[in-house]
Amino acid sequence: MYEFLKMLVLDRDKRLVLLSAVLFSAGFAPLSFGFLAWFCLVPLLVVARDKGFKSGFRLGYLFGFEITVFTLHWVASFAFNSSQGVTIIHPLLTKTVYGLFCFVGMAVLHSLFYAMIFGAFCWLYRRHRVFIMFLPFVWTSVEYIRTLSQFAFPWAFLCYTQSSYLPLIQTADIWGDLGISFWLCVVNLLIYAAWSQRRKIVIASSIAIAGLFAGALLYDPDLTESDDDISVALLQGHFPLEIKWDRALRDYNIHIYDSLTREADSNGVDLIIWPETAAPMYLELEHMYYHRLATLASDLETYMLVGTLIYDQGRAGERGEYYNGCYQFTPNGQVQIPYKKIELVPFSERVPYADYFPLVKKIDLGQSDFSSGDTLLLFRHPKGDYACLICFELAFADLARSYVNRGADFLVTITNDTWFGKTAGPYQHMQMTPFRAIENRVWIARCANSGFTFTTDPYGKKHGRSDLWERTIVYERIGRVSELTFFTKHGYWLPKLCVLITFLFLLVGVVVKLFSV
Repeated sequence: MYEFLKMLVLDRDKRLVLLSAVLFSAGFAPLSFGFLAWFCLVPLLVVARDKGFKSGFRLGYLFGFEITVFTLHWVASFAFNSSQGVTIIHPLLTKTVYGLFCFVGMAVLHSLFYAMIFGAFCWLYRRHRVFIMFLPFVWTSVEYIRTLSQFAFPWAFLCYTQSSYLPLIQTADIWGDLGISFWLCVVNLLIYAAWSQRRKIVIASSIAIAGLFAGALLYDPDLTESDDDISVALLQGHFPLEIKWDRALRDYNIHIYDSLTREADSNGVDLIIWPETAAPMYLELEHMYYHRLATLASDLETYMLVGTLIYDQGRAGERGEYYNGCYQFTPNGQVQIPYKKIELVPFSERVPYADYFPLVKKIDLGQSDFSSGDTLLLFRHPKGDYACLICFELAFADLARSYVNRGADFLVTITNDTWFGKTAGPYQHMQMTPFRAIENRVWIARCANSGFTFTTDPYGKKHGRSDLWERTIVYERIGRVSELTFFTKHGYWLPKLCVLITFLFLLVGVVVKLFSV
């Protein structure tokens, strides 16, 4: 520790990297200093001058490690709470080891992305100063890559620092959340250029900055009024984990949600929403509880979305599949085909690619062993069809737009943010909701067991937000999609273009290096 502090004091480059990490991290909830993201990369650009690939890679890795500590420290708490322990050692020790292991693993992997960004950037920038424009393209490309594969973890993106500045993110309906990251990088570059050249930003720079701020000029806040004739009741049960997953307390869980449902129905709502795993069991295997919920829906003659666990019996001799999912109960007590969660949390809900490596699948530190769903399911409702995003799935813009393309009139997201504990996790999770709404100009109803429960209109404004750690019902009205946005139709066109341009930049850099030898 002494050597690390000494290094920070004596090494100018590392001090500037730390400054950048602090400015970057201060934009994420529960802090609200998103404006710092407009120049958070400037110290890094100062450091990048005359650095090669190795130096850039090391400094980028340090930057990534520091922002992981500052913004993703909740991973340790999440992993601790989500691990159920194993029998060969004490459960508390297992959960602690697993929590630390997941956080260290996250820090190692997450830091690599920033190391790649700044390693490549410094390598090109050293070839020629014109390659300074490479930064927005490589940054956006790497954030896009982070949304892919079973290792996908689209969290702490640069764009999410702006979630409180709704006028500035309205253009997300054109290029999505990563488009906002792109323009933030452009603004950082222009501020650095203005500072380093000691002159005013040229007209072209002003036009580029206008790309980020166009939303404030093009969208009138008064336009948020729309047809909101669908009344929803969002039930926040607030069950601590030790109660929620205690088999002896299942009756108590269901009793509380039964009471909240009856209270909500007395207010005449169109759809009653229970949060993720509100029914903490494999519902179809628990016939008593399944029948109780079906009877509740039919007695009240209401539509009821219930988060639960799902088990699919395999064929003879084959292993059955376990899923995180939800059912919609109809007023006649019937259920539609359940939705099975598609995007699973790496190393918590499943070990990535364990199906391809049987030895990895045998590693058991108490993590869940869910399978991934493969169907974009819409729930049918007389006032509009809707899709459900379960917890972590809210982070995937491409998944949300796929549902809207498929015909979803509005979106529901259910979550159990109790896993995060009393950390920044629930706040950062909430930051994503305005982006999904704006990207598709869609209403979103968000229901948490314990977290933040609210609705979001097509312009990202929250309505009826609950507090953390309270048992309550949020009543709100939502509407339907009026027309598909450019982003909904075309998806991540800008990040894919950035990937192509990044490749071309690197190719040109290789050519420049060969001819300069």
